[in-house]
Amino acid sequence: MLNDVLLNAAILIACLSLGNQILINHDIAPTSPLRLKLFISIMLGVLGIFLMINSIQIMPKIILDFRSTPILISAIYCGFMPSILTALIIGVFRLLYLGISFTSILGLITALVVGISCGLISELKISNREKWIYMSICILLIPTIGFAILLNNQHLLGGLLIVYWLGTFLTLSLVYFYLQFLHFSKQNYKKYKKDSTKDHLTGLNNVRTFDTELNKVTKRLTNNSLVALLLIDIDFFKKVNDEYGHQNGDKVLEDLSKILLSSSKSSDIVSRNGGEEFSIIMTDCPRENVLKVAERIRTVVEKQGFSLIDNRIINITVSIGVSIYPDNHIDKLVEIADAALYKAKRTGRNKVIVET
Repeated sequence: MLNDVLLNAAILIACLSLGNQILINHDIAPTSPLRLKLFISIMLGVLGIFLMINSIQIMPKIILDFRSTPILISAIYCGFMPSILTALIIGVFRLLYLGISFTSILGLITALVVGISCGLISELKISNREKWIYMSICILLIPTIGFAILLNNQHLLGGLLIVYWLGTFLTLSLVYFYLQFLHFSKQNYKKYKKDSTKDHLTGLNNVRTFDTELNKVTKRLTNNSLVALLLIDIDFFKKVNDEYGHQNGDKVLEDLSKILLSSSKSSDIVSRNGGEEFSIIMTDCPRENVLKVAERIRTVVEKQGFSLIDNRIINITVSIGVSIYPDNHIDKLVEIADAALYKAKRTGRNKVIVET
């Protein structure tokens, strides 16, 4: 019997691990899209079926398993209706698995009552931890009533309830802490994924994402496409670091990134390419407006007072190199914009140069 209990727990943990890997890029909550919640509730119903197939046979037509645990998980993460759907899948299979009888009908009713109870608890404005506790109590009490109806032998009933309560309590505790671990791992995964695509200081795209996005733009080109690339570099930024310190230099970079974002459209791709160099890929800007945008950025930066950590105000300027497709070959866009930026630096800085 102990081996069967451990097998049920192992099935739960293995399936939850697999589900976490499949859905690692999705946030699962009662507010998630209906399609996602239905998929999860059906899969949890299938998990309940696996648990029944590997159940503990107590006596003819009376089995013990932890099929209610997937119902609880469905209610916690997906809400009221998915909880009932999971319970219905499990209950109907129970009916088909052992055939239509008083025992199987009672099993169906028990599953539905558990599903409804857990679903109602999921609607309460309390923490998930509290919901888990209340749902666990339901999972312990409701099947207990079913066992009491089925078994007249008090000695057998007592032994069954000890195994069920102890096994269910340990399994629910294990699953709860394992789900907490999976949640922690998922959050770390998202953080590391974001860190791999975003610049840690400014929150803009990093150079890796810049390359990826430029490749995407290249693949989507049509005969009517217009792509503008702005390379932006802070003039004499080394002097800022040397005179005011790197912390103040970082603050200047952060503030400049905000200016670039506010000066761009939501469709523009704004990146920090490294050091004091930034870029903007524009795919939804008329040709006659590209230079205006670049000049607007240069002017705003020139007039903006940049506040330092000690509240001192300094002024900086930027040089901007611009290249445009189809005036230039798409594969040469970065090279030509870089040449334009170098020309702006070499001919006095604080200016915009467009290479055609």
